[in-house]
Amino acid sequence: MSEADSLRRIEGLLQEIKAILVLSNQDRLAEGKKALLKDGTVKRQVYDLCDGTKTTEEITQVLNKSHEYVGSYLSILRKEGLIRSTDKAGKQVHEQVF
Repeated sequence: MSEADSLRRIEGLLQEIKAILVLSNQDRLAEGKKALLKDGTVKRQVYDLCDGTKTTEEITQVLNKSHEYVGSYLSILRKEGLIRSTDKAGKQVHEQVF
C-alpha cells in the first residue's frame, strides 16, 4: 500500500469517527452553536455561508461587507473551532466543521 493510499484510508477512518462523535453529541453541539451563533447576527450569516464552496471574497459579496470585516468574523469562527479554511481547486474556501 502506498503512502497516499494509507493517508486516504486514515482520512476515511477519521471521517467515520467524526461522524460518530457528531451523531452522539448532537444535543451538546446544537447548544454550543446556539450560544456562539445568535440568530440574525453577522457572525451567524458568515457561518451559514461557510458551505465549503465560498471564498472570503464571495462571502463579502453576498453580505455586501468589506474583506476585512468578513475576514475578522472568519478568524473568530476558526478560533472557536466552528469552521476551517481549506484549499479546493486552487482557491481557499471556508467550511463548517459541524
